[in-house]
Amino acid sequence: MQLYNSRLSGLGYSLNPVKLLAFIAINFFSNFYLFADQEKSEVSELTSTKVGVVRIIGPGVFDYQSKDYLIRMRAWGVAFPERGQPGFEEAISFTEQKLLDSNLTIQIKKEFDRQNLKVVEVFTQPDQVNFSRDSIEKGIGWHNEDESMRNGAFVIAQLKAKRRELGLWKYGRSYGNAPKDKEIPIPLLRSMIGRNPFSSSINYWVTTFGKVHRPGCSFYERGRGELSRRPTGTNCRICGGTSPKSK
Repeated sequence: MQLYNSRLSGLGYSLNPVKLLAFIAINFFSNFYLFADQEKSEVSELTSTKVGVVRIIGPGVFDYQSKDYLIRMRAWGVAFPERGQPGFEEAISFTEQKLLDSNLTIQIKKEFDRQNLKVVEVFTQPDQVNFSRDSIEKGIGWHNEDESMRNGAFVIAQLKAKRRELGLWKYGRSYGNAPKDKEIPIPLLRSMIGRNPFSSSINYWVTTFGKVHRPGCSFYERGRGELSRRPTGTNCRICGGTSPKSK
């Protein structure tokens, strides 16, 4: 005590027990609160890094926060209306409802697309519901066949939605890769029936009466008619039309 008193005296302090205790108490509590604030700040920093979907950019497009990175992702195999198109608002609301604050399982299908988005397949918990298929089945989006290589489950989901006219299908528009019903192409085999498949480069002369003549026939380009590479009608008995007679 005498030694401590002599040191304080050397610094210009006179020993006062009350002041000494007050000085020690102030230093103790100051250091305690400083340490507590630092620890609280570190805990707050850790808890502020939320792992999961933190922002919806558009229908099927979202920012995902991992432990180390913030990654922009896009749902695989499904496409959605763009801003201003019918069904856009419903699509973005559906995305927010399903992905925000949800426990998700994510499988990477493609590292990055042309827009620098990571393409992923998303499953929502607890039932492992495929977000893309759910969107297609409810008519929120349509099947991106080129990307999914005509995934069977997605094809069936879209057929159901179209049959029930759900979501965007009630607008009567054609979406995705499927052509309209009136634009469905004729199968190649049917289009070849009654015709020579090796004669597609030949221009046949088809008269107004439906007679088909091939080049070299005496009736070729005689009278009224038109040229056709894939004619329909009755073959000429002389030249054989689309089925040339053997000499």
